[in-house]
Amino acid sequence: MNWRRGLLLAGIHLAVAGTLIVWLEVDMAQHRKSHVSDSTKTEQVDATQEGETVTFRPCGLWVEYLPQDEIVRFANIPAFVLTDWREECPPNWSLSGILHADWEHWTLESQRRVDVGFVILIATQWFLVGGFPLRKPMRWWKEPGAFITLCTLIAFAIVLIPVIGAVAKLPALIAGLAWFWWLGLLVWKTLRSGWSLARRGIEHLR
Repeated sequence: MNWRRGLLLAGIHLAVAGTLIVWLEVDMAQHRKSHVSDSTKTEQVDATQEGETVTFRPCGLWVEYLPQDEIVRFANIPAFVLTDWREECPPNWSLSGILHADWEHWTLESQRRVDVGFVILIATQWFLVGGFPLRKPMRWWKEPGAFITLCTLIAFAIVLIPVIGAVAKLPALIAGLAWFWWLGLLVWKTLRSGWSLARRGIEHLR
């Protein structure tokens, strides 16, 4: 186990995610009363038709997320899957569902509790990814964890520049796709290790 590498990657991603989450929370608090953010709230329209109230549910509708949201999501897909962070209609088993941070029950307090849980998962996730690299290539950036981190830092640097902030979605998306590379390596190494153990067991029985 390379615990120093794990701490390094966990620290980098905590700094990036923590900064962006605080940024989103400050923006949310400032504009909560006058603006409806596509990344945190959904529109609920009540229309009276023949004495009946019709409510439009947002679940399943396309939502445009801010670059800050997408950087945090794509850089931390395993943690995001477990929390459904800032999703309007999270499943009941996710952290957002358990803490009722959905479109019907959403409050700033419930969202902050989800944010804290999300940050803890990010730290755990990257300590494990960094501490147990799936490959040791000649070039450091050819390892999935390092490549995802590099893309995340590029996206973070871009989003800090207001004029080109939206472009940060591109390296963030590349980081998200790189998680499939990491998952493929994980499945391959798991299957190979399982086959090796099974073969040793068979040889021992002989």
